[in-house]
Amino acid sequence: MGRTYELAKVFNDLLTIGICSYNRTNIQSRLQKKDEASEALYMETIKRYEHNDLKAFGAALGILKLNVWDNPYSDILGDFYMDYITNGQNGQYFTPAPVCEVMAKLQLGNLEDEGNRILDPACGSGRMLLSTAKLYYRNYFFGADNNNTCAKMATLNFFFNGLQGEIAWMNSLSMEWYGGWHINRNDLGIVPIEKEQSEIWSEAPKAVKFDKKTTKRASQPVEQLSLF
Repeated sequence: MGRTYELAKVFNDLLTIGICSYNRTNIQSRLQKKDEASEALYMETIKRYEHNDLKAFGAALGILKLNVWDNPYSDILGDFYMDYITNGQNGQYFTPAPVCEVMAKLQLGNLEDEGNRILDPACGSGRMLLSTAKLYYRNYFFGADNNNTCAKMATLNFFFNGLQGEIAWMNSLSMEWYGGWHINRNDLGIVPIEKEQSEIWSEAPKAVKFDKKTTKRASQPVEQLSLF
């Protein structure tokens, strides 16, 4: 399909189709009920493709699921995205998985408790959180990224690997919200959410205006902090 259509578009559509297909309503009702918004997005996404193309999408999602059995917590979506779509454009080189695992061990140490909330505010395809889940899977995982494709990759990676948590498509610095999903929360499946339902998003702090006329200078010199 990459020869017929733009590869980046096909890849993003695959992610959208997957997220819509694994909607919690679809799974819990065994397709007897449908989430109307997800169904409308699904139909809008697939209308440009032929029947054989849709079969290829289904086969690709099947391969992604089967990969979890052989290579749990791996990130073949992120690998494909780097190798065939971005080629490192805009710094889209994700941290190698062995480095992610080392960083998870260094950051969390000997985490023994369950039910912790672990956040990556610039999660990319979610591989840092996947590596963390590989070590400490009985926790809640949260990721945010301002790139739509990355947020969707992380969402599917969460779903396929059984992580419970949230992925937000947002700017973690300005707190601008574009969309998000709860994954495997309360029950198996993906649920689109608004910012008011997010556990990551919050109102950006307001800028404080200072009155230069009333602002007093410090009477004592400021001492620079030092680590040594």
